[in-house]
Amino acid sequence: MKYLIISVLFLTLFTSCNKKNTTVPIVTTKISQDSLVRSIHKKWQFKVVVANNAVASKINNWDQWNNFSNELTIKPNASLSSLKRKATILVEKAAVLKTNIPEMYNKPEVKARLALLETNIQNLDMLLELEPLNIKEINNLLAAIQKNTNSLINQFNEFEIKANIPKETGEDQLMLTIDTVKRATLNALPTE
Repeated sequence: MKYLIISVLFLTLFTSCNKKNTTVPIVTTKISQDSLVRSIHKKWQFKVVVANNAVASKINNWDQWNNFSNELTIKPNASLSSLKRKATILVEKAAVLKTNIPEMYNKPEVKARLALLETNIQNLDMLLELEPLNIKEINNLLAAIQKNTNSLINQFNEFEIKANIPKETGEDQLMLTIDTVKRATLNALPTE
């Protein structure tokens, strides 16, 4: 029994002395954080190109879109606080986009694309608040925001192209009868 107690004491003494220092130096974390921010800053390149003159003339009167596209194309400084501030501003600007859409573009296709754009910007804002930064997810979101913006402009172009297609003779009358049937109520339909 005496030997058992002595051996347990020696084991606890030796195992407690072998404790390793597990602290991570703060300097390496700071350097890696700065390199991640610089990498994000390099990828932060947005272009809003409207090639169609008819779309450009309608969009020029849409103040919320102009504010959003100007804010999107201006590159922030290469600091984490600037990136966070820019993402927060973009969230606010994207939220306002849906309030005053031009009449020709105020359709479900545009609203869905605006909602997706707003969601991606909110996700970017959220990921910039997390530590450590997930550079892969942030870069994917930056690419998705550019893709969503291009998709929205392509949808505007498609509306313009469809508006310029001439109507055939009798198409207005056909559309009127289809609209009448759509608006019919159940009480107006004859019963058997």
